Amino acid sequence: MRFHLLGPLEVLETAAADRDATPRAAKHRVVLATLLVRAGEPVPTETLISELWGGTPPRTATTTIQVYVSQLRKLLGLADSDEARQAIVTRRPGYLFRLDPGRLDLTCFETLYKQGVAAAERQEHAEASELQRQALTLWRGRFLADTAAGPVLSAEAARLSEMRMASLEQRIRADLHLGRHHELLGELRAATAEHPLREELHAHLMVALYRCGRQAEALTVFSALRRTLVNDLAIEPGPALQQLQQRLLSGDPKLLHTAQHRTQPVAPVPQPPLMGHLPLPDPQFVGRDAELERLTGLVRERPATAFVTGGPGTGKSSLARQAAHLLADDFPDGRILIDLRATPATERLGITERLLHATGAPAQLPQTPAARRQLLNRLTEGRKILFVLDNADRAEDLGDILPGPPGTTTLVTARHLPGQLHPVGGIRLEPPEQAEAERILTATGGRAVAQAAAETVKEIVALCGRHPYALSVAGARLAAHPHWTAAALADRLRAAETRFDELRHDGLDVRARLLHAYDECAAPEREAFRRLSVLPPGAFGTDAAAAVLDTTQGAAEELMERLVSHGLLAVESSARGGHVGYHAPLLHRLLAVELAERDAAEVRHAATGRLCEAYAATAEWSGALVGSGDVEATRAPLPPTRSAGPRPPQWFTGQQSALVWAVRAAADAGQWRPALRLARAIGDHLEATAAWDDWATTQQTALRAAEAAGDRTGQALALRSLGDLAWQRRRFAEAFKRFQQAVGIARRAGSDAEAARSLAGLVDLHLEHGFLREAERLAAEAQEAADAAEDPRARFEALRCGALLALDTGRAAVAEKLFGACEETAAELADRRLAAYARRARRSVSLRSDGSPGAFGGVEVRPGVWRLSSGRPDAVGGSPASRGVTLP
Repeated sequence: MRFHLLGPLEVLETAAADRDATPRAAKHRVVLATLLVRAGEPVPTETLISELWGGTPPRTATTTIQVYVSQLRKLLGLADSDEARQAIVTRRPGYLFRLDPGRLDLTCFETLYKQGVAAAERQEHAEASELQRQALTLWRGRFLADTAAGPVLSAEAARLSEMRMASLEQRIRADLHLGRHHELLGELRAATAEHPLREELHAHLMVALYRCGRQAEALTVFSALRRTLVNDLAIEPGPALQQLQQRLLSGDPKLLHTAQHRTQPVAPVPQPPLMGHLPLPDPQFVGRDAELERLTGLVRERPATAFVTGGPGTGKSSLARQAAHLLADDFPDGRILIDLRATPATERLGITERLLHATGAPAQLPQTPAARRQLLNRLTEGRKILFVLDNADRAEDLGDILPGPPGTTTLVTARHLPGQLHPVGGIRLEPPEQAEAERILTATGGRAVAQAAAETVKEIVALCGRHPYALSVAGARLAAHPHWTAAALADRLRAAETRFDELRHDGLDVRARLLHAYDECAAPEREAFRRLSVLPPGAFGTDAAAAVLDTTQGAAEELMERLVSHGLLAVESSARGGHVGYHAPLLHRLLAVELAERDAAEVRHAATGRLCEAYAATAEWSGALVGSGDVEATRAPLPPTRSAGPRPPQWFTGQQSALVWAVRAAADAGQWRPALRLARAIGDHLEATAAWDDWATTQQTALRAAEAAGDRTGQALALRSLGDLAWQRRRFAEAFKRFQQAVGIARRAGSDAEAARSLAGLVDLHLEHGFLREAERLAAEAQEAADAAEDPRARFEALRCGALLALDTGRAAVAEKLFGACEETAAELADRRLAAYARRARRSVSLRSDGSPGAFGGVEVRPGVWRLSSGRPDAVGGSPASRGVTLP
């Protein structure tokens, strides 16, 4: 392994052809860097604690340090060498890092610097210049630019910064001795501008200018430096610089003299790889065949810029790197990878500077962006180079580098396409298809997956949401435990609350990958992402999102689009009626639920209540439109919007599972009245479509909510609805009990309308079993309650029962008249379904030739509900007792 500290921290596995093995966790990097700067000597545990936490360490600091060291040992143990596995040893009072000095760029730099100083003292200026040049080339940026610094690392940074500057001055001094003053002018002007108080650099610039015949400019350099020192520090230049000024003024010919020097070449010291080194192809890369073919074809067309976009963990980086390897012949001059996630966003080098270092630019770069860009253009001119800019998740990551240098192609991976950029082409990665997802799992899981049952593999893929990164982690976890079976892994993944813990292995962490995208969101997007966890699984529209977020649909849509751009939501491709829909992929939703636990329970519960109210408003309005037959109006999903949308009853069908989920969620959150309202609003639809299980769930939940809220009318309604359900399911004893309870509670609540409708249910039940006398009594009570309520819906039910009773007792004319009254009442209700039922029933009676209720073999007792016999005792077939029913 090789370790690089002179710039961003970098650990390269030489056994794996310089594969990047750099720790990503911030505190791991601090521990490793501290051990490396003190390589060969024990570092006390207290020093590591101070470096990590300063003067306020946690109570478990010592234990935590032990964990970090153990994890670093595991990381370094990935290399196939005893040296790597035994690098960190416990040595009182802490830990010692044993390392060959040649594997650490810091020690290489110090060695080269000291050798250069020694060569200069021997007057070997050519050797001194080359040694210092090699030393400076080891620097890739600021010392540990991506790692937080405590006391030890801060002191080391100051020491090395001074040594770096001394190395530069030594190299320039040697070059001046070699007569290279013309070549040094540009570099010296840049260096003095960057270090305006560094007198030795100014002295070198004055000598170089003087030797170029520019005595006046050399004196101007002195004057400018003097003004800066006097104005800023109230001091004069040092004696050496003042003496140099006097020699310039006097035209000292000795300043023109360059020392004799030896010219024998210095053996080059091996250099570390370029920052843009392309890792070896991933041997486990599978799937994405179509996308890979499209991407390579696109890049071969040589656009200025191409993009690969997709959510976190969808495989953008793997695809881009695989494509870069396949394009080797198309870019013979180089394929340069820059991973923009390799360093913290606040401290990373500019993208232009990193590309310059990767393409062989000198250590000292021009100061202005324009000059750097010109230098990059010169270095790439006439060359066929592919730049791969990986993980450019923010527009500022790319700076002003796009489009890239003329003639080159830049391939960018990002979660979304930055709005201000206009690439020639690109592809977006969606979750892979089932077969492809199984291939990804098999590639990492190996034999355990290959030997597993097909259903088990399908279940693991489903539990991972077909998420490529999650599938890779799941497979790696399985491969690391040879005694596990795929079925055992599926067992571990089933529990949603611990699934993320199972999708973590040896530095691979699905939760962390998704959290990275979440953490980069602004506060409003993060809050919205958490709040949306109260939505039911599946697709949702801006109306539901607006209710949950307590905002307008326009504002909700803007938030949704920003979450889509961060890869935390996906656009629902099957959105109906022209509406844009969204959904949270499975693992993203699990993360949102987990993060939402940070919010106050009342906030989540209130959001659930608003969602339930919004669904109820839509259901009530849509249900009314179904009845009214207002075809144009039925295009709207919510009453206030009247925008193009799904038409009822299609809206109910498409949303049914979400509506049932919302009823239960609202009740669980203690939002009793929203739960009751929605259960009431969707009850007729569930009855009409014979969705018995969902009907039972919602009405049982409504009964629980009504009891908790002390709403007797709501209790009566839920009991009556459950009675209707039991009657249709032929569970007569249960139906009788529910109707009786509903009548009693409705009367105590003073709700004549609910009492009438529950009594109508009892009438239906008694007619079913041929108890005509009792049915007649109950029908009269229902009519009396309906009259008292002055409620059209209750009146319709009372009239319907009277008509059915008349039909069963052979009074066809009365039945026809009452069904006609039902039709009039349905028109008053503007309910097309009830009106159609009343017309069918009236016509059926009028067609009976002999007035016999059983002439046509059955009676439609409610819309879509038929009784296949007349209901007379002799037609029922057996006694009520034989039917398992006891009725009064």
